[in-house]
Amino acid sequence: MAKLKSLVNQQKKSVLSKTIDFFVKSKHHAYLVGGYVRDTTLGIEPRDIDLVVEGDAIKAAKQLNAKLKGSLDIHKEFGTASITKGQTRIDLASARFEKYASPAKLPHVYPSTVNEDLNRRDFTINAIAMSISNENFGEIFDPFNGLDDIKKGVIRVLHKESFNDDPTRIFRALRYKNRFRFKIGKRTKSLMTEAINKRMIQCLSGQRIINEIRLIFKEKNYVDIIKDLSNMTSLKIRKKDLELLPVLGQNRMYFYLSRVKSARFPITKTEKLLVKDFHNFGKTIARLDKATKHSTIFAILSPISTEAIDIIPVVLPKLKQKVWTFRQLKKRKLLVTGSDLKRLGYKPGRRFKTLLNRMRDWQFDKKIKNRKEALEYLRNIKH
Repeated sequence: MAKLKSLVNQQKKSVLSKTIDFFVKSKHHAYLVGGYVRDTTLGIEPRDIDLVVEGDAIKAAKQLNAKLKGSLDIHKEFGTASITKGQTRIDLASARFEKYASPAKLPHVYPSTVNEDLNRRDFTINAIAMSISNENFGEIFDPFNGLDDIKKGVIRVLHKESFNDDPTRIFRALRYKNRFRFKIGKRTKSLMTEAINKRMIQCLSGQRIINEIRLIFKEKNYVDIIKDLSNMTSLKIRKKDLELLPVLGQNRMYFYLSRVKSARFPITKTEKLLVKDFHNFGKTIARLDKATKHSTIFAILSPISTEAIDIIPVVLPKLKQKVWTFRQLKKRKLLVTGSDLKRLGYKPGRRFKTLLNRMRDWQFDKKIKNRKEALEYLRNIKH
């Protein structure tokens, strides 16, 4: 832990240094906790600054932000607040203990001390705190030997009901395992498997599950995490689909969702369309591979999102030319428009749309040579 103290002392003008200076001079009892302590101990640059305050964290956050002049976000119902200053985010929470009324539901929260707060955490490697208050600055609180587990590279839960109380910890355990290249402790793995077999993940709301999946795809080792998730839970993906993920770019998560039961996930309308496109991806590629006419290529690809179309030649390079053809067709000015049909006396409706599509297809397939020829045809069938 000397590494952490040394780092704190070195960052004289940093947001962290200013934050510590504020708490050293204030009457608040505050502690660096969780991810910040864990990552610093591992020699990893922490993503955020996590703080626990014994007392009113929101009041402390308001006072701290008056000094930092950052962007303050308050969540009164949870007794938490966050301050964003430049690229740094500070999360402040009132020390609390949690009581779960039923498994997999959000807990009721009650004020507590830092030791009680550490007792509610997910894993021993996150249940470590360092005081940044004047009276005991630098004192380490490590009631579950989390520092030793960090040294050994082991992920352990704090109590046997951990995964039942909060099944999102299953996702987190797999994220940490692959992010840090740790192993999951034998008892912890047994408790995790037990919770999975009891279908505890299915007790979570769709929102909480999708939140965890989004976090997975932000990880550098997301493929390994998804592989573990597929092997251990009902959120399965086939090996050949798993192997595709690295080439799918920013839309890989939607491809994954298209391969699992994603109907219950609360995602946006645009995201749902992407998932649908990827769900039908195999059929689309098969149809496109057989297509020979320009009109057929256009008909296959025009209803599909740009994101899904972009991936087709990545998955099957021989279709690159057909995708290019489609893009050129989209740029082409049509010989006949709806306004032309109206001028010829056609009324909007099913036949109206059929004729427009027919003229477009004939143009793409060179069955009509110019606008004059197209209009002449429409006049003839009108009478």
